[in-house]
Amino acid sequence: MSSQLGKVVSLILLERFGVVVEKVGTCLFQYGSAPLLHIKKRTELPLSKVKESLTILIKYQLVTFVPNQNENLANYIIKPEKVLLMLRYPKYINLIKKKFGDTSEMIIEEYLQRSYIVASEALLKVNERLSKNNENTVSFAQLKNEFLTLINAKYLIRLPQNTQEEKPVPVIVLDDKDVDVQPPLIDVNLFLRAQSGEQVVFPDKDIYWQINFDRFHQDMRDKSIFTAFAKKFDENAGEFVKILLQQMYIRTQPWADISNPVPILEIKDVARKQKNLNQLNAFFDQYVSVIEQDSSNLIRKSGEASGGSFQIYLKEVYTEFAWEIVEQCVMEKFDSKAARIFRLVKLKRCIEPDMIQQLAMIPAKEAKRLTYQLLEENFLQIQELRKPAVGGSGPNKSFTLFHINLNLVVRMILELCYKTLYNVMIRRNHEKFTNKRIIEKKQRVDTIALGMRAQGAEEEQLAEIEEMITPPEKEILEKIEKGMKKLNTVELEIDDSIFLLKLFLMYSV
Repeated sequence: MSSQLGKVVSLILLERFGVVVEKVGTCLFQYGSAPLLHIKKRTELPLSKVKESLTILIKYQLVTFVPNQNENLANYIIKPEKVLLMLRYPKYINLIKKKFGDTSEMIIEEYLQRSYIVASEALLKVNERLSKNNENTVSFAQLKNEFLTLINAKYLIRLPQNTQEEKPVPVIVLDDKDVDVQPPLIDVNLFLRAQSGEQVVFPDKDIYWQINFDRFHQDMRDKSIFTAFAKKFDENAGEFVKILLQQMYIRTQPWADISNPVPILEIKDVARKQKNLNQLNAFFDQYVSVIEQDSSNLIRKSGEASGGSFQIYLKEVYTEFAWEIVEQCVMEKFDSKAARIFRLVKLKRCIEPDMIQQLAMIPAKEAKRLTYQLLEENFLQIQELRKPAVGGSGPNKSFTLFHINLNLVVRMILELCYKTLYNVMIRRNHEKFTNKRIIEKKQRVDTIALGMRAQGAEEEQLAEIEEMITPPEKEILEKIEKGMKKLNTVELEIDDSIFLLKLFLMYSV
């Protein structure tokens, strides 16, 4: 596995779970898989601490286990991709808030914090949080409906259960018949009794639910596609593609390489029912013609009957996105002339050095330097071909071709993303440690002010408390806040690039 990825994984585990869990997670990352006693020996931790750490990691589904060769012991395996998803939690929460509202956002937040819980406990926790914030205007019946909406939309799914209890190492699977099972109906009176402090046994005490990250990634994937079309053409073209994606799910598996055909008339009917798409409806045929004739061919027309149908070539969509990211990296790392050479090699697929110098319209010496610089940095690959001598005598002639192995380049850029992500996280931690005293002082002052405001303190008293932070300290705090926002924004943007590159690798397999 990637060493840069290992550094990021270790840092995430350290920030969220502490030193002990980080040691166990790093050990598993380094050795791939290991039984309990091997982890104890390699980490030099007490057995009880190793067990506790593994329990936490398994609870959050960051570690899985499989039977050893003798089937009496378990080998533990870390899931680096699941650890990386912890950086994406704010995006998941924001997505649900925009789509379903604040209450659903709080439900998802509970599941992200706890990994899995029963529905009744989640609803009680959300109701408790609403009560503390003096926002308890949502009844338990409404909370139940919000929860069912999240289940029906597949954002929450059943947790797999142990099907072989007699074996030393259990096999955790989810039976197909339990996938679409709804939580049992719970009487609102039970919630009210539990809220008053009474011990209540809920009928769903053995039915646990968890986050379906795959469903969130489908939404993120779709957003990246219709946003790209909106930027290339306009908002109406983006809405056309958005409707096409929605209708695609009716007849196509979500992660298929190519969608099944979606009739144009069906897209038109859906667009007509939406009142905010007046311009798209007025010029619908023109938008169809423009998208059909687009040189990228990411969305193609298939069939002529009844106006034809459209298909989305998802593999080609993310191949195009990968090329865009790679070209942007070449531009940022080198310059526009290097990017021109890179695009020329991409266009020609295979090209000789002399042809690059002729076609790139760059001085020969500079073109040669940039070409071999791209080769050295692995953005270009080289292949030498030999021609046999005529008549079987004399030296063999050879010529060199430059080409691009996109899969290889994407993996290299992925490594750069991990390295940059690690550097950003280290820098953020450094800023927090360096300014720890003033940040803690600000937190204490805010806590005191919040408590006094809750007790009905006057504005003069609150102003006196706020004056505990001097003007120079306020300037420092503003600078720290600005720097932290910038680092957080960079982290989210790097994650966007990682998401797109990983989708390309998934579709290119």
